[in-house]
Amino acid sequence: MNNFLKKATLVLSIALLGVTASKAQYFGQNKVRYKNEKFKVMETPHFDIYYYLKNDKVVKKFAQDAETWYKMHQEIFRDTFFKKNPIILYNNHPDFQQTTALQGEIGVGTGGVTEAFKNRVIMPVMELGSQTRHVLGHELVHAFQYHILLEKDSIPLESIGQTPLWMIEGMAEYLSVGKKDAFTSMWMRDALLNRDIPSLKDLTNSNKYFPYRYGQAFWTFVGSLYGDTTIVPLFKATAKFGYENGIRYTLGYDDRALSGLWKNAIEQHYRPMLKADSSQIKISGTKIIDNKNAGNMNVAPAISPDGKYLSFLSEKDLFGIDLFLADAKTGKIIKKLSSQVSSSHIDDFNFLESAGAWSPDSKKFAFSIFSKGRNKLLVIDIANGKTLLNASMDKVEQFGNLTWSPNGKDIAFSGMVEGQSDIFSYNFDTKQVTQITDDEYSDYAPSYSPDGKKIVFSSDRAAVQSGNLAAVNPINLTIYDIETKRLSNVPVFAGANNLNAQFSGDSKRIFFLSNRDGFRNLYEYNLENKNLKQLTDYFTGISGITEFSPAITVSRNDDIIYSYYRYQRYTLYNSPYSNFKAKDVNANDVNFDAAILPPKENMGVNVVNSNLGNFNRFERTHLDSLRNIPYRPKFRLDYLANSGGVGVSTSRFGTGMQGGVMGMFSDIVGQNQIVANLAINGEIQDFGGMAAYINQASRINWGGAVSHIPYITGFLSRDIVDQEGTEYLVDRTNILRTFEDQVQLFAAYPFNKAHRFELGGAVSRYSYSVTRFNNYYQLDANGNILGFSGSDRERVKAEEIESSLGTPLRPFNIFQTNAYFVGDNSIFGVTAPLDGFRYRIGTERYFGDFNLPP
Repeated sequence: MNNFLKKATLVLSIALLGVTASKAQYFGQNKVRYKNEKFKVMETPHFDIYYYLKNDKVVKKFAQDAETWYKMHQEIFRDTFFKKNPIILYNNHPDFQQTTALQGEIGVGTGGVTEAFKNRVIMPVMELGSQTRHVLGHELVHAFQYHILLEKDSIPLESIGQTPLWMIEGMAEYLSVGKKDAFTSMWMRDALLNRDIPSLKDLTNSNKYFPYRYGQAFWTFVGSLYGDTTIVPLFKATAKFGYENGIRYTLGYDDRALSGLWKNAIEQHYRPMLKADSSQIKISGTKIIDNKNAGNMNVAPAISPDGKYLSFLSEKDLFGIDLFLADAKTGKIIKKLSSQVSSSHIDDFNFLESAGAWSPDSKKFAFSIFSKGRNKLLVIDIANGKTLLNASMDKVEQFGNLTWSPNGKDIAFSGMVEGQSDIFSYNFDTKQVTQITDDEYSDYAPSYSPDGKKIVFSSDRAAVQSGNLAAVNPINLTIYDIETKRLSNVPVFAGANNLNAQFSGDSKRIFFLSNRDGFRNLYEYNLENKNLKQLTDYFTGISGITEFSPAITVSRNDDIIYSYYRYQRYTLYNSPYSNFKAKDVNANDVNFDAAILPPKENMGVNVVNSNLGNFNRFERTHLDSLRNIPYRPKFRLDYLANSGGVGVSTSRFGTGMQGGVMGMFSDIVGQNQIVANLAINGEIQDFGGMAAYINQASRINWGGAVSHIPYITGFLSRDIVDQEGTEYLVDRTNILRTFEDQVQLFAAYPFNKAHRFELGGAVSRYSYSVTRFNNYYQLDANGNILGFSGSDRERVKAEEIESSLGTPLRPFNIFQTNAYFVGDNSIFGVTAPLDGFRYRIGTERYFGDFNLPP
């Protein structure tokens, strides 16, 4: 993730907002820190890894992966880190969403962030080991990008900010995934079918095209055609001169010509894969949910066991992701089951890579939500919408992909504890969580068989056990026998990702999704005779938002609802099993030609893909090179900018200066912040400033600030004075300065994302200073002006001009206290909130030398 210029501005604005909390009313949702974990530091040859994970094996593996990525990226960037780069590692995504290293909200879809000022990589451990490895590799590309541009080439931050996002993020995807990617290939095939292959100008100027997918395809094209050694020169030239001039400078022709070559490569690569009879775009079943009755993103489908109802997540109402109930046959929306806006206890839905589960009687529905810093299990009654259960799963703080046991007493799910992903179950009677698998492998998305004897799930155990060398471990299917507690791998499509397994109604077959031929289709495996069938043959594919998102669901009578990707949308279809045109396939028939991003052949030096295919052949950093060192805050500058420029002026009032600087410092994990703003607008006595400290280490955010602020006003007066018998008219310009010296304390306790209590107080002293500029004019006996006689400047006691102003100007003290209860779960549009609520109820009291009622 990128876009650090916006991030820097947001960091400062939020920090200043906190400092002025006792003086100005404001709204805003809360970023609650439910934990106060004590970070430790693991030092590697090139990184300082900040973590609190208690699983040393996972941390050491992560550290070794970081060093392997460093070696791989170094071959492309030809760059060396002379200072250890910080990586902040969170135990899970709910913890990551509470990070103090970044301001602003962290969404469910954010896998990691690399920010420019400290070049920190900030990320969680993901549910699948390959996901963690990929996100780490992706974010370390950004670390290298910032390093070569900011530190080596000293390119201004503003220029880097003009680099197109598809170049930045696409480069990170290509260097961490490579050109064999069935998921991104699906997007490119969709663009081909839609006759909507974008030009580079389209990618730059339109938000229509997802920068990660299209950017990855672009860099694959450049690396394959010109060699991976072209990537960094083109990227640096783009940062310096813009992408149009960068392309012309590096490749010798303009962006339109390069766009044409890229489009031709996509056409030539994928067009021959489209069958002449167009059978690959003929859809099985009935379209029930699309952008006409719902939204563009209709995901995480779950059909009730009786086949009558469908639950799914969608952005149908435009205000965010909500949970809907529909008729499974017709697609008619029955009602909204749950909403983040209407349910303040729901911080977010676990919609990206998780689906809910129906009770065996089709009367209750269970799903995973983000609430109070962790995933929680929410069970609702379908008839009346009443919440029947809202429970944490003990030590399993992150979990999803639920499956309800046929006896109705248990719910199984995939979850993660201390960086290890396993299968767990929750018993409604005992309220206990039981761990079903417990090993180093990543186990994901379980599904009960209707007879209650087995659980099938996806796992990387087969790939790891076979000694896979590539950076990504393929995902296969594993069956858990509940009675014997034995695990057995399903021997289908080795090397492919086989996901989202669901049992048939008779418990004898397994439906699943596989990319075994580079496409994403539905398959059926018979447990008795080991027969394997392909049920769909789509040119794009069956998919959710990510490759690991649930996209199929099966009822007891084998009605199958699936999410079909087309037109950059996710549409739900319902098809009885008998509708599919099944064909037998061989379990060893694997061909990834359609998963290769074009062009298929590499014309230049192929460094990236060769390294990705041999990730585990790189020499692993020896464990002796990893050592724990004490945590040190390491306060460093986060943001620095001038406020209003710099200037010098001279007038009859003297010489003055104008200028200012504002900055923010924080420790490496962002738990402590120092904000300062210094400015001058006039003489030395017009110098003002503010310094504040903010502590975010615990749930209570607190801090203090000191400030000295001058306020300048003025007024004119005129007098006639007699000096040694001669009268003079004196025009006086009185410059009145009011000085506010203040010390304030503030604190806020967030109850949840939407509600908080604020408390603050301040002590202020106000004092005055008057500078008078006099112009003298000599008068004759009749009071007429004879001429200008001179001018002078004098410092006047404030008390001397009290009568002129009609108000006292003596120093005074004011004490202030305030307390507020704030609620805000609003969803913003372009200019104002569109939905939700906002309110602020409280009181303020001013007392001291002046008493004001609250």
